[in-house]
Amino acid sequence: MKTIKKKLLVITGMLVILSGCSDDDSSVNVDSTPEFQTLIQEISSLPGEIFLFEGIVTDPAGIKTVNFKYDKWFLDKTIRKDSLPETYTISYMFKVPDDEVDFSTHTIPVTITNAGDVATTRDVVVTLDKDIAAPTITVNSPVDGATVLIGAGNEINFDIDLADRELAEFKIESDLLNETLAISGASYNYTNVLDVANPGNYTFNITATDVTGNEATTTVSVSVVTDLQFNAMFLTDETSDAALNQDIFGIPFSTEGSQATGEDGYVFTGRYYSTAANSEVRFVPQQGSFEPFTFGADPNTPGKLLLGQNASVSPIVLPGTGYYEITMDVRDLSYTVTSYTPSDPAFDQVYILGRGIFIDAVTSTCTNNNDGSTQCWHFNSGKPFTKDSNNNYLWTIDVTLQDQPNDNGANGFILNANTSGWAPFWRTNPDDRSQTVPGGGSNYVFDDSALNKDYTFIFDTHLNRIIAKER
Repeated sequence: MKTIKKKLLVITGMLVILSGCSDDDSSVNVDSTPEFQTLIQEISSLPGEIFLFEGIVTDPAGIKTVNFKYDKWFLDKTIRKDSLPETYTISYMFKVPDDEVDFSTHTIPVTITNAGDVATTRDVVVTLDKDIAAPTITVNSPVDGATVLIGAGNEINFDIDLADRELAEFKIESDLLNETLAISGASYNYTNVLDVANPGNYTFNITATDVTGNEATTTVSVSVVTDLQFNAMFLTDETSDAALNQDIFGIPFSTEGSQATGEDGYVFTGRYYSTAANSEVRFVPQQGSFEPFTFGADPNTPGKLLLGQNASVSPIVLPGTGYYEITMDVRDLSYTVTSYTPSDPAFDQVYILGRGIFIDAVTSTCTNNNDGSTQCWHFNSGKPFTKDSNNNYLWTIDVTLQDQPNDNGANGFILNANTSGWAPFWRTNPDDRSQTVPGGGSNYVFDDSALNKDYTFIFDTHLNRIIAKER
């Protein structure tokens, strides 16, 4: 009996072993190889940015794992699928390390295995060169706000430069011209000439797009007239376009247009303080340029205006120091210069107050002059201008504009002449920020682009004019 029992135990054990071997063989014996049906293998990204692994993989035996591995980025992610799908969609996000190097290239293997542990690997190349900057648009011509006289043709000349890592499209839209061009490369120059038959005010909307979809837009307005009639006129003592555009506000000086019948658009009067004998000024109808029109003086005929195309036209000369009123008439190209003495009262002191304004980059107009506490936009914290030694109406102050620390609010200014109350005060004209409005106006708020720079503020209480020049 013992012998029979021993034989039965041996047979039973062999059956168990054979049965176990048969189960193991069925789990590994597959005759398929996993395949990448799709996989995005080139990715553009940036340091600190999240990107996405995307693709579709298949295997009739079933997808078991998907692995992403890149030791430099401490990436070793395995996705396990217990359900062993025959088709699996890869969608895995990963953040590039913040301290990675721009424009560097990284090769990341993606490996899929099936139920039989058969593997297939493909590489995904991540290049840190993603373009997120919009193209730049530089309009060389026409000058924004220019007035153009209808003539024999070619009234409006376009000269526009575009720049980007890789440009894709240029578009210009208006009542006169609509054009869309497919472009390429890092730079592009657009030129065109328009023959305008009908006078009017025309606005051109310009758009540049790069290959990644970044877009930049700007507008240029041109007034086309049948005779020399202007919507506005400016007076300036500067001699270059760069100087006309260097300030936050105040240059060139605005003038007053006559409202008399027949004079609207033709007759303009500007007031100016001449700091020295023989100051030179010119009239320009374009606020930011001497082109295409600049008015100066005929050196051979007193009182006669000359029409030029740039700052080379001879200037109007103011013989002495003091205030002048200069009137120009486009109809007969004449001008008059009259000196005068102001009769309005001067002030003992004027102050600038607000937020984000620092004297010597240290003392803030948010610092209370009495107790040192923080008090922005208040007369208690106003900082004094310096009066000109030759002119009781003229004041200057050097400041640094920067965001006020530990305080939330707008960065801007008001002017006043009283450290213990609000009257008198000046704010700016919202339609012309160079004009100060006694007892009125609105607070001026700086654009963020003006911060972290040094400026000289020049305030004339007689002319009610303020200039902010970058130093």
